[in-house]
Amino acid sequence: MRNSKGKRLGRFAGVVLLASALGLTGCDLDQLLEVTDRDRVTEGTLFDPDNLQILVNGAMGEFTVAFGAGDGYVTLTGLIADEFFSSGTFTTRTATDRRNQFQPANGNTTDGTYVNLHQARRALKDAAAQVAEVEGTSDPRFAELKTLQAYTYVMLAEGWCNAVPISNLEGTDFVYGQPQTSAALFNQAVPLFDEALAASPGYPLALVGKGRAQVMLGNHAAAASTVATVDTDFNYFVFFSVSGAGNPVFNQQSNGRYSLSDVEGGNGAPFRSAMDPRSPWEDAGGGFDPSIPLFLTLKYTSTPDDIVLASGVEARLIQAEADLQAPAYGAMTAKLNTLRANAGALLAAQGMDVDPALTMPALAAPTTAADAREMLFEERAFWLLLTGHRMADLRRLVYQYGLQQAAVYPSGAYHKGGDYGDDVVFPIDFDETNNPNFSVEMCDVGNAGITG
Repeated sequence: MRNSKGKRLGRFAGVVLLASALGLTGCDLDQLLEVTDRDRVTEGTLFDPDNLQILVNGAMGEFTVAFGAGDGYVTLTGLIADEFFSSGTFTTRTATDRRNQFQPANGNTTDGTYVNLHQARRALKDAAAQVAEVEGTSDPRFAELKTLQAYTYVMLAEGWCNAVPISNLEGTDFVYGQPQTSAALFNQAVPLFDEALAASPGYPLALVGKGRAQVMLGNHAAAASTVATVDTDFNYFVFFSVSGAGNPVFNQQSNGRYSLSDVEGGNGAPFRSAMDPRSPWEDAGGGFDPSIPLFLTLKYTSTPDDIVLASGVEARLIQAEADLQAPAYGAMTAKLNTLRANAGALLAAQGMDVDPALTMPALAAPTTAADAREMLFEERAFWLLLTGHRMADLRRLVYQYGLQQAAVYPSGAYHKGGDYGDDVVFPIDFDETNNPNFSVEMCDVGNAGITG
C-alpha cells in the first residue's frame, strides 16, 4: 500500500550558472544568459513521460490541500457538525458553526475548499490518465489516483447541497456541468472506485471508499460485503508537513480558532465529558477570542501529524451498521467490542500517544432500534473523530434513519448569542454562477437529503 504524500506544486525555477568575472572576457553573453529551464511549466512539460512522478505528486498535493490545508474538508465538516465550535473572530467561520451561513454572493469559509476539491478532481483524473498511458493501469499509482479522484466526488456529495455541477475539459473546450444531486455524485464515485479495483484487485483504500459511498446511498449490506476483506489494522494516511500543508486541526487549534465541542447544541456527542481515550483533550484557557474557551484535542499534537482518510476500523464500523440494519444487535455489538478490546493498538497505529495495551470496557447489546442506532453512531463519532466523517453521519441520521434535524444537529441557543440556524450542508461558491446551468436558488442548504 502506498500513502499519498505531496505538496502543491508551485513554480519550477531553473538554475542559471554564471561565469566568474575573470572568465567573462571573450564569452558570448547571449549564450551565457540564455535560460534553458523556464520558471513556468507548460502542458507539454507536465505530460512528458520523464516528468510523470511530478504530475502524480502535484495531483496528490491538490488532494491534500482540499482535504486538510487551512480551512479544509476535515475542519469545516467538523465545524458545521458537532466536533468543533468557533473560538475565533472570523465571521464566516462563526456562520458555518452556527449553521447560518452567508448568502453565496457574500462569501463563505467553505468556498475555497469547494474550488480545491474540483481542482483536485481534475488533477487526479489527468494524472491517472497519464500513468495509464505511460506505464499502464497495472502501475499501483493508477489505482491510488483513481481512488482519490473518487473521494473528491464523495466529499462534494457529503458536504454540499444537491446542486453540484461537474464541469470538465473536453479537448481544449471547457464544458459547464449540470447541477447534480449528492446521490448522483455518489453513483459516479462508485465506478471510479471500481476502476481502481479492476486495476488493483483488493486495494483496501478503494474498498473502504466504495463502502463509504455505498453507506451514503443506503446500500448497507453491499457496503459490508465490499469492505469484508479489509484488514482491521489497515490505515491510509494523508500526510502533512511543516514545510507544506500542515495538519489543519492542530494548526487551527494552536491559533485559537477552533475549540473541541462537547454535547454541542444539546445534541452533539460528548467528546470531552465522556473522557474517552479516543478523544483526549486539554483546557487551554481562552481562544483567539479570549471570551470563548479553548479546548484542544490531543488526537493531533503537531503540524506534521498525519490524518487517516480510510481505515480497517472504518471497515468494521461499516459492517456493524449492516448488522444494525438487519437488525442483528448482538452481532453489531460484538464487532464494536472487538474494536474496543484492541483500542490501544488501533489508536497507536493511527499515530495517537496511547498505551498499545489499552482496552475499553465492553458494551452491552442494546434491545431497541433507537438504542442500537445511538450506540453505533456514538462509536463512529469517537473512532472517526476529526477525519471528515461526522457531517455525513449527521445527514444520514436524518435521511436514512428518519430523525428530525432539530434532534440531530446542534440546535437552540448559540454560544456567541442568538440561536443556531437551519443549515445542514454547505452552499456552493458564488463563482459557480459563471456556469449558465447553475443558479444559487438551486442550492437548498437546509436539506439533509441526497436526492434533491
